[in-house]
Amino acid sequence: MFRDKNGRIKWKNIILLSIAAICLIVGVILLLIDPIKNMKRQKVTDDMMESIVQNSQSTFVVKSSGNEVNGEEFEYYYGEEEDSDAPHDYKSIVEQLPDEVVLTALGTIRISSVDIDIPLWDDASIVSLRYGAGRLKGTADPGQEGNMTVLGHRMRAEGKLFNRLGDVKIGDTIEISCIDGNVYTYKVDAIHEAVNPGDLDYYIDIDDGKGKQITLVTCTPTGVATHRLLIVGHIVE
Repeated sequence: MFRDKNGRIKWKNIILLSIAAICLIVGVILLLIDPIKNMKRQKVTDDMMESIVQNSQSTFVVKSSGNEVNGEEFEYYYGEEEDSDAPHDYKSIVEQLPDEVVLTALGTIRISSVDIDIPLWDDASIVSLRYGAGRLKGTADPGQEGNMTVLGHRMRAEGKLFNRLGDVKIGDTIEISCIDGNVYTYKVDAIHEAVNPGDLDYYIDIDDGKGKQITLVTCTPTGVATHRLLIVGHIVE
């Protein structure tokens, strides 16, 4: 294969084979990068979840770099930073983050019908949304009057974060278990499947007069993120 009939080395064949081998190796590495990153991030999230549930731990210190969600620069929408005077574009926000960020847990959010059971953070920043869902600043607290708006990523990986939020049905329940031991249950009574991101303010109005409400927000379609999926529920007294 590597020598002609006169015994001379066919360098062209060797070079082509080497290039093919390199391409194969690079392709395998690229295919493994996302699964490995997802596994690492999921391990951190699982450890946080365990500490919240078993030890009522409410604060966690994490690096601002690392464990990024694939595509978060495109899916970033209406987060904590939108209410500040800081730059609103993803790159500028990330560049100005401190090396370490303190995450504060409200508790956990559970939707048993679609096997969602993840940390609920008291902010909806770029970093916090890598490890769970986050309450949008300025919206209601769990169990309080008004609309508690909760943001989360629509991961491509099955069952991760809000990946299965699109499977939620009218009548399903959303359970918020707080660090202080209080548990609040909301029943889903409205679903908005394709909201334009520019129209989110209309749905997030905390003075909508509808009582104790929760609105879950994530991107849709999965991996495209041109619109927002909203799941709305009201508290079960």
